[in-house]
Amino acid sequence: MASSVSILDDAGRLGHVSRLTRVRGSGWWIWVALLAVIVLFAIAGNWIAPFEHTAQEPRAKFLRPLESSDAGFHLFGTDELGRDVFSKVIAGARLTVFIGVAATLIGASVGTALGMLAGYRGGWIDRIVMRLTEAQTAMPMFLIALLLISSLGPSVWNLIAILPTYIWPTFARLIRAETIRMRSSQFIEAAIALGCTTRTILWRHLFPNLGSRIGILAAISVGQVILAEAGLSFIGAGVQSPDVTWGLLISGGRKYLTVAWWPTVFPGVFAGITVFALNGLARRFTDVGRGV
Repeated sequence: MASSVSILDDAGRLGHVSRLTRVRGSGWWIWVALLAVIVLFAIAGNWIAPFEHTAQEPRAKFLRPLESSDAGFHLFGTDELGRDVFSKVIAGARLTVFIGVAATLIGASVGTALGMLAGYRGGWIDRIVMRLTEAQTAMPMFLIALLLISSLGPSVWNLIAILPTYIWPTFARLIRAETIRMRSSQFIEAAIALGCTTRTILWRHLFPNLGSRIGILAAISVGQVILAEAGLSFIGAGVQSPDVTWGLLISGGRKYLTVAWWPTVFPGVFAGITVFALNGLARRFTDVGRGV
């Protein structure tokens, strides 16, 4: 018995090492490094930014990237009021990341809870949850978000309340399918035989086994929320000044594209890099989980 346990342990360790080797060999560190820079901007932007993002220098307006003014060197140039674009991009990272993470946490929590309940209990609960997800998916959510924001008013907290509607149906569908698959597993049957309550089974036995799938989907969803916020802010229905997000910076710089491209392009590049890195990391860990 001891030897068999040892063999199983060795096999488990070998499988774990094999998965780590595949991840290390996949260039995952590139995505992690990019995301680490974005998170660093969001957390420590006040100490990293070379200038105050609201500081104006009218005589240095529309300086090109890598040019200098009396105030100093401007890596990404300056905007129409002489504000440092690099500092504005760093300032925009904080609120952009906060909205993306907060809205994703809400959407993931709602979708995961409903998906687990629907998959485990089935019956009328399952039918109601699935009809809700189908109705939500069939709606033009960008237009619905515009309508809601028009009614509630554009603000950071209203965006955080509205944007989870983009992503919770995806979580609900995926978690429901995984719950149905694991419902007949031996560890669930053992928990039922021991008299565990439904709540205990869902959150102590099912939920830990869904963690990797939830994490991968959450990474993708943060990117989706960032793009949705950028789209809403671009048309003036999202974050409002004096708050700063990448979407708002893109919107503010579009009027000057024929004169200066950098106030618009650099925030867009950072938003694209963030979404690209999140999707790349999620995709790689999905492939590793499948043994690719």
